[in-house]
Amino acid sequence: MKSVIAVIVAFFIFSSCSFYELEYKGGEQIKFGKLEGKQFSFTAGGKILNQNGFAIKVKPSDLSLFIEGEYIGLVHLDKEIRMKRKSDEYIEGRFTATLADGAMLRALFFINKKQLEICLKGKVKVGVWMFGKKFDVNETRTIRGSDLKFI
Repeated sequence: MKSVIAVIVAFFIFSSCSFYELEYKGGEQIKFGKLEGKQFSFTAGGKILNQNGFAIKVKPSDLSLFIEGEYIGLVHLDKEIRMKRKSDEYIEGRFTATLADGAMLRALFFINKKQLEICLKGKVKVGVWMFGKKFDVNETRTIRGSDLKFI
């Protein structure tokens, strides 16, 4: 009985703890992998700040990808990413993108543009021990059109 009470108390203590969102600090790098049908793989990374006093796991999640406001497809984080507590480090993850119908043709038009607006929208699952939380993501970045030469 004592162990059940201890678990319940621990649950309320940890669930009431404040949680700081991860902060993107720049330095992104993207390496494109294989293109097979409507899917391609890539690795992407950047410098991330974790202000929390505990390690965090970013769990496999799906985000919608938009280029210049047009839906291109779905991006999936393939493997869980772990972040050390109170760290400011470069983190890299493996992703798989599933392209929507006609996305390859639209991407060809974007290559000739000097700059493109890339937007990722969706929910990301983050876990700490046995506790989890979903965060809304609506991130927009500007990249060079020549960076889409993988297609």
